[in-house]
Amino acid sequence: MYFGGIDNAVGQAIALLDLIGVFLNAIIGGTVARRMRFDAVGFILIAIISGMAGGMMRDALIGNTPVAALADPWYISVAVLGAATAFFANLHGYVWELARFHGDMIILGVWCTTGTITAIGAGVAWPGCILMGVLTATGGMVIREVLIGRIPRILNDQQMYVVPAIAGSITAMVLYNAGHATAAIAAAPLVGFTLGTAAYWAGWYVPVTMKNAPINTWARFMFTPFGKLEPEALRRWRLTKSSLPSDDPLADDGMMPTKGEVREALRGAAGPSYRPDVRPGSDPSSHPATRDEFLGALYRVFVDSRGEDSADGWAVKRS
Repeated sequence: MYFGGIDNAVGQAIALLDLIGVFLNAIIGGTVARRMRFDAVGFILIAIISGMAGGMMRDALIGNTPVAALADPWYISVAVLGAATAFFANLHGYVWELARFHGDMIILGVWCTTGTITAIGAGVAWPGCILMGVLTATGGMVIREVLIGRIPRILNDQQMYVVPAIAGSITAMVLYNAGHATAAIAAAPLVGFTLGTAAYWAGWYVPVTMKNAPINTWARFMFTPFGKLEPEALRRWRLTKSSLPSDDPLADDGMMPTKGEVREALRGAAGPSYRPDVRPGSDPSSHPATRDEFLGALYRVFVDSRGEDSADGWAVKRS
């Protein structure tokens, strides 16, 4: 079995790593199913989705049917084997997490490469080839987390998943189109793995949106002098209308709060006036929150976003 018809050791190694990736991601899906207390059917379903959904979506989008995961019996067989492994073995702890992450980075590099080269073979334009590489590498994780009711980690976790996949996809596309097919499938996985692992150990993260966005700050600076020309009646009407949504605790933006938002609200409750046992400037995560602190954080996230009377006025009164 060779990948992309490349009849040498490199093509064979990538084909083997592709199956290993299905097995590893099926195990990862199985560990999620264990935490969610799924039954055996749930283990198998989540494992198959984790290990094969990215490639299946790629093949469906580019018209490569029947998709490889269904045409080749090895894929489903290996995914079920991964589900059985996670079902009978409770994998957890620091050693497992280290092995899981580095194995995941290897497979991310392999799958962004196979996704990109498969798209090139189907005649997809170069932006689509990069997208298919990223989809192949991360699609299984996204579908799995949507099924269990979570926001996919690649959207808000700030971890380096998509960026290494993009780098690997670009490497594969450039080398493959230059006529170096073997070099493409050898170098691209290495680029994805190296960047992802370096980001993990160096603490690099994907940037998040800033509360004071630069464009808003620039616009405020430019147009504030013109605010004096606005009629007072119009200004009062505008401020009244703009404050209505924020004053209504039931009128949110349709998004549930994330764990990160709750943690930020808890950090505000970790001061010495609220927690005498917590030193100022210390890491709140090292001091488990009390029940009242957690309820107060939920209140601030859901109802009182300005933080007024959230801790002393609500959570403490409940105690």
